[in-house]
Amino acid sequence: MTKRITILDRYVMLEVFYPFIVGVLGFVLIMITDLLFTLTDLIINKGVPASAVIQLLIFKLPAILVLTFPVTTLFGTAMALGRLSSDNEMIALRTSGISLWRISVPIIAMSLIISFASYLNNELLVPAANRVSERIIRQIILKKPAIQVKENVFFKDKGERYFYIKQVDPKTSTLSDIMIYEFAGDSLPRVIIAKRATFNEFSWDLSDGIIHKYGGDGRLEYEASFAKMQIMVTEDFLNYFGYSDQKTAQEMSSHELFRLISMLKKGGVNTRALMVDFYMKYSIPLTCFVFALIGIPLSLPAIRAGRAIGVIMCITVVFSFYVFASVIRSFGYGGIINPLVSAFLPQVTFVIFGSILFFREAATR
Repeated sequence: MTKRITILDRYVMLEVFYPFIVGVLGFVLIMITDLLFTLTDLIINKGVPASAVIQLLIFKLPAILVLTFPVTTLFGTAMALGRLSSDNEMIALRTSGISLWRISVPIIAMSLIISFASYLNNELLVPAANRVSERIIRQIILKKPAIQVKENVFFKDKGERYFYIKQVDPKTSTLSDIMIYEFAGDSLPRVIIAKRATFNEFSWDLSDGIIHKYGGDGRLEYEASFAKMQIMVTEDFLNYFGYSDQKTAQEMSSHELFRLISMLKKGGVNTRALMVDFYMKYSIPLTCFVFALIGIPLSLPAIRAGRAIGVIMCITVVFSFYVFASVIRSFGYGGIINPLVSAFLPQVTFVIFGSILFFREAATR
């Protein structure tokens, strides 16, 4: 009995695996062709080297695979069950006493393996590949230098803080003669003046400075000198300021992103959007399992109704899921719902929906 079950598992998994691989190759080819169609103009009319475009396509592959795996998992599931049903093997298995749940175990196991592979790809390959591809776009295709810092101009961050820097040395990441106005609900600001500062991803380290705090009548309430002082700045402000060589959430692993979020929270920066991106690094790979679970009960009735219905149902599932996920993600970014809920609600909703359909289908013979 154990041997027969092992053979069944291997047999069904191979039925899923082959169309899954074909689907991955097909979808990757389609997405690369679409991207290449957009970039061809850069080669012909903008003089961008073909080697740079080829490099860009290669480094875009890991991110493309993350988007491809869920869809091709659904495709593989539908094709496998379609082949088993068309050859009456599904009927033979179920009439011999093997339940739909037992037949589905290797499909679910396959989807979990794909989900784990997607997570490893999203964690280990995608951040570095995105980093390189963005550098290629910025430095070669768009011909923009990594750092363009402006001097003698006031800047405002997303809060109530204004900055003025007299001189900037991008090569050493140092600032000279800095003045910062901070408003914290008072009528008059706190003024921070520093002779020098060094800047990194999301903080400035000020040195040799002084702090002035003014009262409502305009008189100086206190004055304090400091040798060293650190302030936190937001990602949007750094990009506006010109220091565009910062890593985005898509260019970080979950560990790097969590460390950044912790640092920004200590500085009082709103990290709501970054928290959504952090949780999505786990929820997106899980979509492969979700699509397999919902694909099993949807494929069987579709097969009985006809192949065209099956294709339409698969497209409807994919479209509905990604529209729903996009809306919920926007709610999370806007603070309407919790970041954790925003990241996982689409997957949980479709798992519940798929489970209901699965048990209904399992109850029929």
